[in-house]
Amino acid sequence: MKTVLTILLSIILSNFCYAQVDYSADWANSGHEYNTEDDVLIDVTKKVIHKKDLSYLLKSRYPNYSLKKEIIPLYGLLGNDFNKIEFVFADIEKSDKNVSQYHIKGKTYLKGKINDFKGYITFEKAIARVPKNTEESTKIVLIGSYELTEDRTKKNSGTYLGKVKMILSTKNVDTDDVLFNMGLQYEEGAVRGFVGIRKNHENDISQSCIWGFTRFPHKYAQYFDIGDGEEVINIKYAKPWFNFSEQKWNNIINGHDKDFYLHSTNKDKGIHTSHKAYIKPEEATWHKLNPTDLENSIIEQLKLNPNQIETRIHKELPNNLNETVMVMAETENDVSEEDYSLTSHILIVNSITGKIKNYFSENSKSNGWVSNAIFIDNIAIDTLSYKLNSSKNAFGVIVKFRSSSQPNPYSEERISLFTKENDSLKKILDFYMIHEDSGIVNVNMNTCYSDFKITTNRLSISNTNTNGYYDIVVNKTITQRNFRDDENGECNPKEKIIATEEIVLKFNGKEYK
Repeated sequence: MKTVLTILLSIILSNFCYAQVDYSADWANSGHEYNTEDDVLIDVTKKVIHKKDLSYLLKSRYPNYSLKKEIIPLYGLLGNDFNKIEFVFADIEKSDKNVSQYHIKGKTYLKGKINDFKGYITFEKAIARVPKNTEESTKIVLIGSYELTEDRTKKNSGTYLGKVKMILSTKNVDTDDVLFNMGLQYEEGAVRGFVGIRKNHENDISQSCIWGFTRFPHKYAQYFDIGDGEEVINIKYAKPWFNFSEQKWNNIINGHDKDFYLHSTNKDKGIHTSHKAYIKPEEATWHKLNPTDLENSIIEQLKLNPNQIETRIHKELPNNLNETVMVMAETENDVSEEDYSLTSHILIVNSITGKIKNYFSENSKSNGWVSNAIFIDNIAIDTLSYKLNSSKNAFGVIVKFRSSSQPNPYSEERISLFTKENDSLKKILDFYMIHEDSGIVNVNMNTCYSDFKITTNRLSISNTNTNGYYDIVVNKTITQRNFRDDENGECNPKEKIIATEEIVLKFNGKEYK
């Protein structure tokens, strides 16, 4: 009997410990945001939710709004112990069947483990609070629900359920195309937060979960955020949020690190997240595929034979932390030491999902990637900013060739420029020579004698344009480099510029010529 009572008591206590509060109903109560005596309330659900594509609200940087920063981690708290959890929305697509719903794919990061999820977010209503004082901005409150389910084959996976609320500011609520001020901070009344539970797939245990952009709905995290205005993480729970060594952490919490600001209240101490030493969540890279997984994803999508891939290189595009340029060179024949030809696969891929966004391919007859007496020495990606117009940029792929001759060494580098065009890539500069050097060398080790002719073509973007693209200016320099014994008997080079020329490449509607 005593054993049975013990078991029952254990079950009751277990359920009590895990019966955590679901605050989602309270969070979805839009009435919290209004002072109806000073404001006029207008239902703008049809105008805002039914007619607009709101996917950018789920992926834009906040604050400092920028569509270029396509994906950033959202972060929050799980359970009564305030475990740190992070979310990434990798793919967001508006439903064709339900104008209020958005299909979501992404990843979560919890206690060092990454899991994939998919699900939906549905916006249900939009209420505008129009102030009677016309100098103030109108606040629009978006209310919705979400259900995001992790991969059930993974251990300790779960489903996230709850309500989403966004409080956004606008000055043009009377127009058909309502625009939001995305530069406002949380302290100025701007919110995008998710509140609900996480239900574990293995045991149906539910834990409270609150998360969101920049600063999540902290009012449900009692004793975690002790800041009055800006976020201050209670020292009891702050350690998982920072990337500090054990020694540095001890110095901070004991007050020995004089450069670090430790916020204090009557009861608790905390770390102010605006401090320069704070590691921002958007600097996290856990959500990105490692190079091997990224390459394998591309090979699988293109149905390539991995044994025929001679070159695999990748480089992230500047100004977009979630797009990676990849180049794969596929052999067209049996590779010998000297003779082979390569088909080029040029891609822009999503760094998080590995999904191909833009693609271009051509065989060796078109791309010039043929290795023989003058063999391919290296292939590289050039992500310098080749600005074509106000909305388009290009990147380059450089192929370097050289000979193996010692008496008559030769090398050259050629660049091709590519730009996005819908789901493809368009080659707009084809295999243009940017460096060439050839020479005559006396291979007698006791003799200092060699002559080299070096041609360098440096590309720069002009401020004039042709057919909608800026012209490319090529500054051509020809240099003579000679090696001779100097007056001290040392073998040193002497260089002399023998010719310069400026060439302008213009876009003819298809490519630069």
